[in-house]
Amino acid sequence: MKTKFEETLSASKKLHVQQVLEGFEILLGYETRNKYRILDENMNPIAFAAEASKGFGAALMRGLLKHWRSFEIEIFDQNRQMMYRAIFPFRWFFKVLYLENDSGNLMGHLQQRFSILYKKFDLCDANGMIIAEVNSPIFKLWTFEFRKNNRKIGTIQKQWSGALNEIFTDKDNFIVSFAQPDLKVETKALMMAACLMVDIVYFENNQGSGSILNLVD
Repeated sequence: MKTKFEETLSASKKLHVQQVLEGFEILLGYETRNKYRILDENMNPIAFAAEASKGFGAALMRGLLKHWRSFEIEIFDQNRQMMYRAIFPFRWFFKVLYLENDSGNLMGHLQQRFSILYKKFDLCDANGMIIAEVNSPIFKLWTFEFRKNNRKIGTIQKQWSGALNEIFTDKDNFIVSFAQPDLKVETKALMMAACLMVDIVYFENNQGSGSILNLVD
């Protein structure tokens, strides 16, 4: 039986994923836990996500290592019931994100691949089978396309957040679009998790002159 969120996700053609900043991060540039608001295509909030690591040690590692660290992001529905856990283990290269459901069962993972001119990773199911390839050409730095058998099944598109936000903060907004009506809920959930991975790996520290360096990581 599908949950209310799964029913909404199943019927949705797109999701809005908005990063939430706290006061200290806005005023001082201090790096706090990654937090996101997830909205449906009509801009109604349907879920939220937050990095699980707390405390001084986690904040220190976050500030020093950025995305070169291990951490987890928990995804909750509007009733604050945890639905998914995105696990981001430490990797110097070829980063990976695992997605589990609320029972701890693996739903699939995302694996970064070697590429020179493209940002590229694979979307895999619970059995490790590739169900889509994700590419972002160097001339489309803010667009990530999901393709299965050379057919586009979805897109992650970073949205312009305004000049002040883009220059002085790392607040990011995305649209996750689902191009095919027959996508499974599990695949859509993995695509939503992929949006978090894209933000953390490629846009987490985009303030000032560091933005270009992070985009070609």
